[in-house]
Amino acid sequence: MDDNMRELELLNPWFDKLPYDWNSLSNYGTEVSCKKNTILFNQNEPGEFIYMVRSGRVRLYLISSSGEEKALSIIGENGILGECCLGQDSIHSTNAVCASEVRLQKISRNDFLHFIAQKPEYILQTLDLITKKYRLLCMQSLHLSYMKSLPRICGLLIQLALKYSVKQEGNKHQLTILFTQQEMANLLGTTRVTVAKNMKWLEDNNYIFKDNKYYIINDIKELNELSKDQFD
Repeated sequence: MDDNMRELELLNPWFDKLPYDWNSLSNYGTEVSCKKNTILFNQNEPGEFIYMVRSGRVRLYLISSSGEEKALSIIGENGILGECCLGQDSIHSTNAVCASEVRLQKISRNDFLHFIAQKPEYILQTLDLITKKYRLLCMQSLHLSYMKSLPRICGLLIQLALKYSVKQEGNKHQLTILFTQQEMANLLGTTRVTVAKNMKWLEDNNYIFKDNKYYIINDIKELNELSKDQFD
């Protein structure tokens, strides 16, 4: 894995199956199940709860004053949501919506603070995830400002493959997760038309193809090289 691929893995917006142990949180709060598209919280509203994801995926996103959505990250198993409300103003910085059926451990803000005060080793897990999110936001800001759309789309496909794919012969990877072009556009901060145009170019030039609704990357190393042509 070269430096570019390692950076894409480090800055992957899919935070899933994280190597954290939250078993002791079972004694705090309650376990809840939510259907897809359930809103957990909205940006700029007071936060009362922290959520630990037991299964499923939750999308964090922002909405502009004109109603446009910018997806930030997708939080999966062992991820924590709502940690922004741990600050003094207790205000959520983002919106959170269930991207699939989700099981959550729902803990009040005060109980979570009491929990990590009693078990300081869990502070490191919380800070580690906060740091990962901050690093991702910094890089997204840089890419939105200067990076061309095609390499950004290639990078996102590689990040999907690093999390959700089955490796086939050679460097071929079949993605195991479905997504829409609008979802890609929201995550990249671009338009669906731009995503559609670039995905068609990648298909026409045999970088990717579709098989039974799932995309297959013909050669992840070639796609990685294309993603390095980054800045205008």
